[in-house]
Amino acid sequence: MDSPKLYVAFYRPHYGNYQHWALTIEQESSKCIIIEVVGQHPMFTRNIIEKRPEDSRRFIGKIYLGVISKRDIESIKRLAMSQPVENEIVEWDCQDYVLELLDKLEEEFILDADDEEYNEARKELQKRRGGIV
Repeated sequence: MDSPKLYVAFYRPHYGNYQHWALTIEQESSKCIIIEVVGQHPMFTRNIIEKRPEDSRRFIGKIYLGVISKRDIESIKRLAMSQPVENEIVEWDCQDYVLELLDKLEEEFILDADDEEYNEARKELQKRRGGIV
């Protein structure tokens, strides 16, 4: 089997006019882990599920971030569970959660901050950040 791949998945908004973002680990074509926060301020909750993002009617696309090792999967889930959910900050949302988690994955050397392809993906995420125009 190929190495697991990391993506950011995008969904039509459930609330408001902001696309929903989730970190996705694709282990094989039929097995994925979605890491996200769901809900809205001030009631965001962390959610980790095994499901393909493409199976959601709200799914609209994803951006490839890079390849990870199989042993990194549990580390990513552990870091995701320790990543703060900022219900006290009105402007904070699922997009912030994903970007902050990516920063943490860089700090832990799970993602290579110097990788050109990953940096292009981060630039694209910055362009998409915010409300839908």
